[in-house]
Amino acid sequence: MLGGNSRNRTQTRHVLGAAAGACAALTVLGLTAVPAAADEVPDFRPEQWALQSVGAQEVWESTRGQGLTVALPGVSVNEEHPDIRDNLEVDTEFGGNGTDTEQGTAAASLVAGHGHGMDADGGVLGVAPEAELLVLPGDDLPGAIRYAVDAGAQIVLLPEEIGTDEDQSEATAEAAEGGTLVVAPAGGEEDPNVLAVGGVDENGGLVPDPPETSSVELLAPGAALEAAGTDMGLNEVTGTPYAAAVAAGAAALLRAEYPQLSPEQVREALVGGAQQGAEGLPLLHLPGAATQAAEVAEENPLLDEDLVEEDSPDVPVWIWFALAGVVLAIVVILLALWVRRSSRDPYGVAAERRTQDEELAAERAERARAEERPSRRRKGGRRRKG
Repeated sequence: MLGGNSRNRTQTRHVLGAAAGACAALTVLGLTAVPAAADEVPDFRPEQWALQSVGAQEVWESTRGQGLTVALPGVSVNEEHPDIRDNLEVDTEFGGNGTDTEQGTAAASLVAGHGHGMDADGGVLGVAPEAELLVLPGDDLPGAIRYAVDAGAQIVLLPEEIGTDEDQSEATAEAAEGGTLVVAPAGGEEDPNVLAVGGVDENGGLVPDPPETSSVELLAPGAALEAAGTDMGLNEVTGTPYAAAVAAGAAALLRAEYPQLSPEQVREALVGGAQQGAEGLPLLHLPGAATQAAEVAEENPLLDEDLVEEDSPDVPVWIWFALAGVVLAIVVILLALWVRRSSRDPYGVAAERRTQDEELAAERAERARAEERPSRRRKGGRRRKG
């Protein structure tokens, strides 16, 4: 299986009768809640050590990945899982959504799970919980990468390490040129356009059966991770594909906050802002990466047209055609009215005739009044006496 090691875990929870009881239980366990603003995503699962390890909550104060799309080619997912179904799209352009959904569902939740699981306080939070997920099942990874780029995905998460497929290398190069960062598990062929990620456990050690360190560009949490499962519950997963999913979520946060950065600049920020990890390799640390990204973004501010393009919603083509049709109809109506009005008396004959008729009528009226005045004087004169 591509997903590395995984272990199903039965989740047993007792519903507490009162909020005070829940708070007391958290106090006994020594779990400290994260201070939350009114609109902050709650920390449903304190045992999600990966979020705390990479400092995701510190970056959530600025962005949670809203407006970003992360594509997952080559995997199937449980579309009905409550932790991912509200920000998930499955496109079957390259194959149907199959039944082997363990890796895809887990990876999707680690990238952009939004919690709200089967239990009131359950669920998985991904690194970028407000990002959108585009899942592309099927075996045509090069085609799916190109399709994701055309669909507007800013991050592409591959399910397995880079192989020797020349077409896939060309597809990742095209993705970089198109502004999309490709993330993959480490251990395969070197690809300058792919961020290769290895995994560590909670103590900072490499995951079991780690890839060659020479193939690792960045380390991320990849062992004993809480993730969405195939049975609507939770699984605990381990493996480099899941470390790559955590790194893809981190990249989504940086791209959401600084859309003017190129894929290479985001990659450099993730590596440059990392802490020292196992074998001296860079270990993902989001606050440091965000600082690096902010410095680069300050040197490359967004232009006004970039802001308009980023913030303006796409207008469907049919609306433009409808508006053009309305404008054309108005022009035709106005033109018809003008032609009709001008064609009634193009040479002014009718107007001249009306003037002559009016003058003739006035002359006749004056003549009639002149003839009438003498007759009135005769009728009204004095009579002579006989």
